[in-house]
This record gives sequence, C-alpha cells and structure tokens, in this order.
Amino acid sequence: MKRFLSLLTIVLAFSSCQEDVRFNNPGFQGLKDDVFWRANDARAYVSATGKLTIEALTQYEVLTLNTASANVGTYILGTTNLNNRATYSSNFEDVSLEYATIAVPGPVSTIALVNGGTGYASASSVATTGGTGSGLTVNITVNASGVVTLITTSSRGSGYLAGDLITVAGGNVNCKFRVTNVQNSNGEIKITEYDNVNFTVSGKFKFNAANANNSPFGGPILNFQYGEFYKIPIFPSI
Repeated sequence: MKRFLSLLTIVLAFSSCQEDVRFNNPGFQGLKDDVFWRANDARAYVSATGKLTIEALTQYEVLTLNTASANVGTYILGTTNLNNRATYSSNFEDVSLEYATIAVPGPVSTIALVNGGTGYASASSVATTGGTGSGLTVNITVNASGVVTLITTSSRGSGYLAGDLITVAGGNVNCKFRVTNVQNSNGEIKITEYDNVNFTVSGKFKFNAANANNSPFGGPILNFQYGEFYKIPIFPSI
C-alpha cells in the first residue's frame, strides 16, 4: 500500500509539472504593485523598421512593451527616447486608467559621463549645476591629468528629468554628465532571445509608470517587477 501511494505521488507530481510547463509556454507575467499578474493572451509584432511591440492582455487590461529593435539586449525606459517605453491601460466599470513610462521629474536614478573636463581632483559629494532639479551631488574619480573618469551619485536630488545636462563644480567647470533616468519613471525591457526560425521572443521587464490621467508631474505610480515573457509569438507587422 505504501509503495502504491509513493508511486501515485510521483505520477501526480510529474503530471503537475507537465501542466505548469504547458501553461507557461508561451507566457507573460509579473508582479503588478506587488500582486501576481498574468496575461490571458500575448503577441508580438516587428515593424518594417525593426521596432518590437509586445501586447499582453487580460479581460480589462492591456500592457504594451515597445523597444527600438528586436535584437537581444537591454532597453532603458522612462527617458526621452520614446522608441523604448511601456504603457498600461485598464477599463473596468467605466473607470479608465492610463499609465506610461514618460519622462517625469524625480530623484536621479542613473547618469552617464559626457565630458570628463579638466583640472579636477577626486572628491565626494561634489556640487552640480544645471538641469531642471536641485540638490544633486556626485562622487568623482580623476586621472593624473585631472580628467574625470568615473562619476556616481552621492545625493540624488529632486525634480530632475531624463536628458538633463549637468555640470560638475570645481576644476575648470567643464565636466558634464547627462541624467539618463529618474526614480519616478524608470525601468527596462531585456530581450534575452529572439528566435527568427520559430518567430518568438523571450525576455524580462520591470518599470515604474506615471498616471497619464493626471498631470505627468504628479499622481500615483504603477509598478511592475519580476516581469517575464516567454516565447511570445511574433505576428505580421501592424
């Protein structure tokens, strides 16, 4: 009897695993505001210029991911580059909501060095000027020639926009970097596989999106984390 029960348990476990694999191939899911979210249907399109669009739908919701290409790689959201963006809409009981990873003001999330400048010395919490916000300070690492080679944020400040060009104080006041993203509207889409034989696409995503029903400079934020899409079928271009 014990042996029979053991065999039955193994068979049930194996059957359950098979159902999970079959159910998640293809699949699109993630955590929406810390609650598990799964699409009922998902499909992808590639435009004539190579841009990728993935649409994931439930009964009342549409989540759309857009990237500048379908190539394997990471695409940053919430910047001024609208080729890379995520949008979410829902319509339930006559209440419509719209969210998008638009560039909105906020604390600085990521930066990119544009010009290393001259005459600088390595230092921490260095003041900055420029951009739309205030309070941003940085840590700088300098080479023997006084050129900044590495820059990181020490205080993120507030009210900055992706695309802001910032100047680092000190030296010959010619070290510049660009804000590539802010905390209020950021994220990424990572394409991990593009199968051009079976025409499917797989990857991961995460983002914060601003409520487009209100002013883009305020209102609630929608959060998606641990998002994954697996072998989403690619249909003819829309």
